[in-house]
Amino acid sequence: MKQRIWFALGCFTLLAVALLALQAVRQARTAQRELGASREQLARASGFASGPISERLTLIDEAAFHAENARVELSGGAARMIAVVPFLGRDVRVAQEVALSAGETVQATREAVAALEPLQHRPPDAAVVGRASQALLALHATLERGHARVERARPLLASRGARREFLAADEAAGKAAFQAGQGLRLAAGLWGPAGSARYFLAFQNPGELRGTGGLIGEYGILESGPAGPRLSKVAPFSELDYRVQDGVALGPNLPQRYERFPVNSNFWAVNIPADMPTVGETIVRLYKGATGQRLDGVIAIDPLAVAEILRVAGPVTVDGARLDADNVADETLVQAYIRYERDVDARKRFLEEVAKQAMAAFQRALPSRPVELVRGLAKAAKGRHLQLYSADPDAQRALLGIGIAGSTAAPADGDYLMPVSVNTAGNKADAFLQRTVRYQVRLLADGGARSSVALTLRNGAPASGLPRYIIGPFDARFRPGQNSQFQTLHVAGAYGLARATVDGRPAEVEAQAELGGLSLSQSVDIPARQAVTLGFDLVRKDAVEILGDNRIRYRLLLRPQATVRPDQVQVSVGPPPGWRFAAAPPGGHLAGATASWSGQLDQERSLVFELVPAT
Repeated sequence: MKQRIWFALGCFTLLAVALLALQAVRQARTAQRELGASREQLARASGFASGPISERLTLIDEAAFHAENARVELSGGAARMIAVVPFLGRDVRVAQEVALSAGETVQATREAVAALEPLQHRPPDAAVVGRASQALLALHATLERGHARVERARPLLASRGARREFLAADEAAGKAAFQAGQGLRLAAGLWGPAGSARYFLAFQNPGELRGTGGLIGEYGILESGPAGPRLSKVAPFSELDYRVQDGVALGPNLPQRYERFPVNSNFWAVNIPADMPTVGETIVRLYKGATGQRLDGVIAIDPLAVAEILRVAGPVTVDGARLDADNVADETLVQAYIRYERDVDARKRFLEEVAKQAMAAFQRALPSRPVELVRGLAKAAKGRHLQLYSADPDAQRALLGIGIAGSTAAPADGDYLMPVSVNTAGNKADAFLQRTVRYQVRLLADGGARSSVALTLRNGAPASGLPRYIIGPFDARFRPGQNSQFQTLHVAGAYGLARATVDGRPAEVEAQAELGGLSLSQSVDIPARQAVTLGFDLVRKDAVEILGDNRIRYRLLLRPQATVRPDQVQVSVGPPPGWRFAAAPPGGHLAGATASWSGQLDQERSLVFELVPAT
């Protein structure tokens, strides 16, 4: 009899738990719908094209309403009872943390939207820019707190996918808020007493490549002012080279290969290294030695960034030529050398005036369209067509954090790839250069990797029909249209070089440690209308990251050089024995046992491939 009673009680308990679980599932689904509606309204409100502030705040209020509904739904009834169960309540506790974080994010977004609104309707000043920066950084802090809480909440099973999705979206939103907030904080310093902030503005010409993008043909001094930044001077870089008396010490982060170039004593060579923090520091020291004047930092910009300014501000006219977003790169990188083939001074005056007019266009559009300008320059910065260095250590750390400092430092973990060309022919043939990178990785059973890189340099320059200044030859060492490069491939520091080739034939290459990575350098000549392929076979240990839930991860960081044409990249990854791919990066593909990704290297890309046991 007692056994029957205990059996009945057990069945009743199981039935009660099952009913509670079903009710909790229904509550969770309701909360999920509410959170989805909140997220949708918040996304609509966050865009600057969403209408007037009143409409956007209404959308945020609706988002807050849905987020609160989700929180209330998960804090009562069966969900509340299940949540206190140590093991079975895990998924509910995850959902509760997501709902709580959503509510806090909505409130922080409301404050950020309100703070950003004045930037759309009146000329910016230090106070307005500062308040917008503080609100965005507060939003970032809120997103970080919510991210940490949800990350600590360990799911059971049902919420794993939703939790991963939330964490990924939260991380992306937090990064965007941090970048925008820090960018505005730094920009606020350009509204102040005249000359209180002074930046070296390097106009780079990627038709003749240097590590950070291109030869510095012109330079300017950008100064702060009560009404915002102003360009106080524009002149050819050669003016500064004439004034350099003594060079500066070669930076400790630069390997020996840079000793063949006068990077520490000539402005024409100062940006041969690809690491903007190193180049910026050298420019500041060189400029002080040449002029006796201090600089607060360096801004490197090229015609592709100028194009983004003109896309917002509208076209400008220089010496009868109409320049707009679609033609300014071609007009300054190629056509100017054709138009002024027999008058070098006229060409220099033309390029100086383009720089002045671009800055004037920026200042003209800034009061009325600051958001569009920021967006355009942010797009340029992704491709390194705009890079910044600050002499202030705290500001420099912020620039590194928001990804516009142009660093080539290798990541602490994962794989890394960045091709860098330096023109050694003294021509502008890089306006016709197209690089293609094929990167094949085979992950090994011990967690290491064997990698093969094929870097194809295709020279589209003709051997005739263009001025000598564009296609050469600079002197008797070169032929017309020849593209001569000092080519460097930056990879992860854990790699060792097994073999190097040029068009399939064994070749010599310099392998040196640099900024936590390994740099592989060699000189290569590409005749007009021809291509050359450089090959590298590499091997390393510890290529994968071991995750806690019986998964491993392979991560590859791709960094661009600021070239006229973005590199084309093809990546394929093979799994180690006994593993299969569970996820590919956005835009990637899974085909059989191989995962792949291909696309333009027009911005820094972090490719993440996740693997699970095959059986």
